[in-house]
Amino acid sequence: MGFFKAYDMRGTFGKDFDLDTVRKVGEALPKVLNARKWLVGRDCRLTSPAVHEALVKGLKESGAEVSDLGLCTTPMVYYFTAEDGFDASVMITASHNPPSDNGLKVSVKTALPVGYKDGLDKVEAIVNGLS
Repeated sequence: MGFFKAYDMRGTFGKDFDLDTVRKVGEALPKVLNARKWLVGRDCRLTSPAVHEALVKGLKESGAEVSDLGLCTTPMVYYFTAEDGFDASVMITASHNPPSDNGLKVSVKTALPVGYKDGLDKVEAIVNGLS
């Protein structure tokens, strides 16, 4: 499947994906999920700040309103997505994968995860079409 997985997007930065891919994902997500108000958080990986910048740029290019949770845990992003009424959120992390990896975990209202069958397939198609 490459960068797009069943329940998230992740891989080796610079090999499986780059900042342009992340920006395109940011552009596509609000359209596919019909979401305007976004929350974004990131982990402490060395590539997370650059991935964050590219993602937020894409989200804003699509007209999304973005709130930055900053350096945080995935459960924090899920909690504030549901608690503070965000339409959707992205956590920048590759979880348990090696430090050279990174990725994006997407959720919608009530912190419900978005997987390949819930819209990531459409995001992938848009990203590939923007190449």
